[in-house]
Amino acid sequence: MIIDFHAHIFPDSLAPRALAALVRGVDTSPMEFKTAPCTDGTEKGLVRDMDKGGISRAVLLPVATKPSQAESINKWELGLDSERLIPFGAHFPGADSPAQLERLKEQGFRGIKLHGEFQGFYADDPLIVDVCRRCGELGLIVVFHAGMDYEDCENVRVTPTRAARLMDKLSRTTVVLAHMGGIGFEDEAARLLAGAQGLMVDTSFSAGRLSPSHMGDLIAAYGAENVLFGTDSPWNSGTDSAELIEAAGLSSEQRELVFHKNAERLLHLMS
Repeated sequence: MIIDFHAHIFPDSLAPRALAALVRGVDTSPMEFKTAPCTDGTEKGLVRDMDKGGISRAVLLPVATKPSQAESINKWELGLDSERLIPFGAHFPGADSPAQLERLKEQGFRGIKLHGEFQGFYADDPLIVDVCRRCGELGLIVVFHAGMDYEDCENVRVTPTRAARLMDKLSRTTVVLAHMGGIGFEDEAARLLAGAQGLMVDTSFSAGRLSPSHMGDLIAAYGAENVLFGTDSPWNSGTDSAELIEAAGLSSEQRELVFHKNAERLLHLMS
């Protein structure tokens, strides 16, 4: 079994425009690593790629780039009719965060996705600390985009140092730092953050960018029990992402933790 803890889709009517805009951003970005999308950004496109890669279920991580988007995104996600997809809530941090987070919990969401570059915050901002603390009280998982992003490669909002400051202020919150702790900051993140209480990392956007041996070293640093399999679909395929983990020199027990057991534990799923 494989559970993808990091995937993105858009409504069918919006997907072509949304994906085209993202591709333009990636193509014009100074980021050294560039990749073409492996799906069309739709639910059906994701499921087709999941089938090819042997992925059983996927966590959807929407990002609201302005406050007014969150409600409509969440309404659309709640209308998805697929047991294979597990939607997290879209949330734009602000003064109304406590009430909005409570509503997300009531609606059945299991976590939220935050993106500093798209939402204009740093990981250790007081507002983000408060949001994470409230999520911990509510039992909501917080997933952060971490490290570089095509939107702003110079002013990185979630660095290992800032993430460490955030984690020092939390005690009850499960935080997932995407992209093995941060695109372009993987080794620094492992050095500063391995062992932090409540911290997980995911393997998303690593296929074609990190070598199998590098991935194996990073997983060893964090401990396989703290690593979640992720693709960042549509940017990495399920097949390529799974092959990277298969080649990382893990034991069968470690692979099971990364591929599905850690996700099952966090999401309270039955094997």
